Amino acid sequence: MEHETIKIIEFEVASGPDVPGGLPRQVVPLLSPLWRGPALRLEYPDGAVHTVVGWRQGRDGAGFPGELQIFWTRHDLSAPPVCLAIGGDAGLRDLGPPGGEEMPKGYPFLALAESMIPEEVLAVIGPRPESAESRAPLLLA
Repeated sequence: MEHETIKIIEFEVASGPDVPGGLPRQVVPLLSPLWRGPALRLEYPDGAVHTVVGWRQGRDGAGFPGELQIFWTRHDLSAPPVCLAIGGDAGLRDLGPPGGEEMPKGYPFLALAESMIPEEVLAVIGPRPESAESRAPLLLA
């Protein structure tokens, strides 16, 4: 009998000004290819546009932009899939709308609603994987 290999991804976020307390190491299944990029443009239903970047912590304590990774995962093998965006060792930073007066906000990660996933990301990660409960049962004889 063949066993399906489950790929995992690990990430953590160091405590810092954007994410006080940080986020301990997380280990989640990787259900899709990884989309990687320097920034993500999110268009909200109300028309607001935000730019999100990965965030890294420098040796001098100052932060700087880093790579973003987006993929399908689930927190438990029986849970519904979710599209997760993660950044660097200091998490993610929402730079807000272009030219806006909002201060940047830090997050350990973002879960993206399907309607918010840009087409260029979907082209890499694909559509939401089937949930365990939606798969046809296997009959063993």
